[in-house]
Amino acid sequence: HVLRVWLPPRFDPNADTTSANLFKQRLSDFEATHPDLKIDVRIKSDEGKTGLLNSLSITSSAAPTALPDLIALSRSDLEAAALKGLLHPVDGLSTVLDDPNWYPYARELGHIQNIGYGLPFAGDALVLIHRPELEVTTWENILAGEDILVFPASDPQALVALSLYISAGGRIIDEQGLPTLDEERLTQTLLMIQNGHLIEQAFLPAMANYGTDTPSIQAYRDGRANIAIAWASNYQAGDGIMQTIPSLNSTPHTFATGWIWALAGSDPENQQVATELAEFLMADEFTSKWLNETGYLPTRLSPDSELNAILDSAHVIPSNDVLSVLGPIM
Repeated sequence: HVLRVWLPPRFDPNADTTSANLFKQRLSDFEATHPDLKIDVRIKSDEGKTGLLNSLSITSSAAPTALPDLIALSRSDLEAAALKGLLHPVDGLSTVLDDPNWYPYARELGHIQNIGYGLPFAGDALVLIHRPELEVTTWENILAGEDILVFPASDPQALVALSLYISAGGRIIDEQGLPTLDEERLTQTLLMIQNGHLIEQAFLPAMANYGTDTPSIQAYRDGRANIAIAWASNYQAGDGIMQTIPSLNSTPHTFATGWIWALAGSDPENQQVATELAEFLMADEFTSKWLNETGYLPTRLSPDSELNAILDSAHVIPSNDVLSVLGPIM
């Protein structure tokens, strides 16, 4: 009996890392409790022609019997796959999403249009990283200080600017559920960025060309900036302090995304086993060690975590439709 599992390269159990070894061992442990079961792992690239989403789409029409029983998808791919009808809801197969012990952002991660489509196992959020000797509490003290800040200013989805706009009290969706921007809050956000750039010279000019957080974090590590906004998963021990991004109003806001276990195969018996495997891969005794090694954030509540301030301010990134409209504008 074969259970097909598709993963992106970052979760390859055969990679030469501690997290990969833990993952591989966990899969073996599951097989050991299901003697007639063989887990067949396939690695698919994150995006492009051979990427997870595209492969799912092609396989679904060309060879539905070869679909993965369990697939790890990013939030935006989960949304696209669910709306194309490529996934089976987990509602009815698992009650885990109904547990009270999820961070609110993570519960949102697993739902598309209020239907549970997957079990979120690894989170990520935009965070502020700074040198340990700095005290970073407000945008006023960032702009007034001597320290340079960097963020991916040409990210096509403009997530940092959108997050700041929401923290100022702006809305991105109107009563009809359509993308919207509030002129007053937008002006406040853009004035802060203009002020930081032109008057205080608090931003690294090169960041106008940074489409992702990779060059931002590089500039921070090279010493060209002392404060950076980046994804938590790219933070490494030794980078300094990781904290929430200061708000433009009073309530901190950050965008979160993550990775979710979803069901794509159509064999009902396999759906049940795939759900069991997903739940097994999310058990606390495994994820606490594994997440520590990967750099991803927890999706299940952990009362004493020093990450709680970040995770409590986290909200799932807007839908692909909303981002495709508002991202280029911002």
